[in-house]
Amino acid sequence: MYEDKIEIPDNNPKVWRYMDFSKYVDMLTTNTLYFTRADKFEDPYDCSGMQFMIDAYKKLPSAPPEGKEWTRKRNIFNRLFVYLNCWHMNDDQSAALWKLYSENKYETIAIQTTFEKLKIEIDNKWHRDGGPHITKVKYDPENAGEPFGNPPEGRIFSVLSRANIIYKRKSFAHEQELRAFIYQGFDKEIKEIVLRNEAHLEKLLKDRPEYIRITIDTAKLIEKVYVSPLAKDLFVELVKNVSGELKDRVLKSDLYELY
Repeated sequence: MYEDKIEIPDNNPKVWRYMDFSKYVDMLTTNTLYFTRADKFEDPYDCSGMQFMIDAYKKLPSAPPEGKEWTRKRNIFNRLFVYLNCWHMNDDQSAALWKLYSENKYETIAIQTTFEKLKIEIDNKWHRDGGPHITKVKYDPENAGEPFGNPPEGRIFSVLSRANIIYKRKSFAHEQELRAFIYQGFDKEIKEIVLRNEAHLEKLLKDRPEYIRITIDTAKLIEKVYVSPLAKDLFVELVKNVSGELKDRVLKSDLYELY
């Protein structure tokens, strides 16, 4: 069994969430944190048992139920029940993440808080067994344990544990991710039915909510609101004007200033 122990960061680090302006306004107006369904993220291996056995998966035959197609469906199914809210741990701003997390580099926002403040805001907000939980992401899945089954000859079984959520591949280590997650709505009884009928799986893809919101107090959560170092002064003023009681916490990033 893969290790699936949640790891809490030491020393209450600063955590950052980079976003575009519309998502910032949405956060303020709804007073919620937005948890996205795992299959909506770019990395198809995220929250998937396949990240533990990529080489074995590539060697599998393509015919279901023992090959790639069956394994692919299982991992799609599992990811439909995981919802993520992702943060970056760092004492300072990240030049890379300013560029990565917005389509418009001139209008990116980074909210900064601490691990403890985030934990306080999400604790007891969902009131269900599935979370939210918070963990550091680990980037060494090849050392997480022994795979299930006997790949590549046999079927590769997805790991139905927190390890799927806690581990990512080393290629993503630059993210230094802290993630809050909710595991919601999984039903073992319908799993095999859905996996044996493509139409059922497609229906489930459409029917499962693409996101979950949990209510927070943004004024208690957010310590600072940084505006893109490339932003125009007029945009900085706009961010202040929509920030309400957070206005005095808004400042333009000085990442590229010489003096």
